[in-house]
Amino acid sequence: MLEIKDLVKSYGDGQPVLKGLNFSTGDKKLTAVIGSSGAGKSTMLRCINRLVTADSGEILLDGVDMLKLRGKELQYARRKIGMIFQAYNLVDRLTVMENVLSGRLGYVPFLKGALRKFPQEDIDRAYQLLKRVGLSQYVNKRSDELSGGERQRVGVARALMQNPQILLADEPTASLDPKTSERIMELIARLTDELHLPVLINLHNVAQAKHYAARIVGLRDGVMVFDGKPDELTDEHLELIYTGKDELNEQLHPEGESEE
Repeated sequence: MLEIKDLVKSYGDGQPVLKGLNFSTGDKKLTAVIGSSGAGKSTMLRCINRLVTADSGEILLDGVDMLKLRGKELQYARRKIGMIFQAYNLVDRLTVMENVLSGRLGYVPFLKGALRKFPQEDIDRAYQLLKRVGLSQYVNKRSDELSGGERQRVGVARALMQNPQILLADEPTASLDPKTSERIMELIARLTDELHLPVLINLHNVAQAKHYAARIVGLRDGVMVFDGKPDELTDEHLELIYTGKDELNEQLHPEGESEE
């Protein structure tokens, strides 16, 4: 279970991006987080997995406060948190298999990880995950030879290689065209159900959030202004979450940019 209490995060001397945020997720379902750019969505995820450190508050994962961990304790705790990035974060010169196996780097000695000498059980699991995401035919292909949708599938498989207790996804479809975006969302939603894994996903696309999520959280100016089921999200809630009609229309009808 993930529980956030009174979370505050600022950058430099500016106003806090997160202003005493309280949030928890205990069920093994997909929760979508929506809100304007600058609302604090990405900062919240980055605080959870300690890519950035919050100023104050608590981030409890199975009762352990992530903010109090240092060194190896933090390294071990972060293994429980899988992360899917908008920009994929793959190593282009490595093969698909090597990128997926990098999800196990926190579990093997440093030298073995650097030499990419992983246990056979890890290799077998990587094959299984690549088959699950529809990329088993690309095992030995370099990652920079893949399309955007294929690269994101590698990112999903890599995150699942950690065998995480929770999966975070920061706008994983924002750089994809509409058709590919739907395929990635269908994949994440399906794996959520199959693996009984809680997923916290930032989305710009409100229609996708309403279609795929079991729960929607709306952030505005670093605070939560909505928390409920998709069918409870009204036009009034959307106007509260987003700052104006033009922006609201953009989130309801986003346009894809890149190709699969």
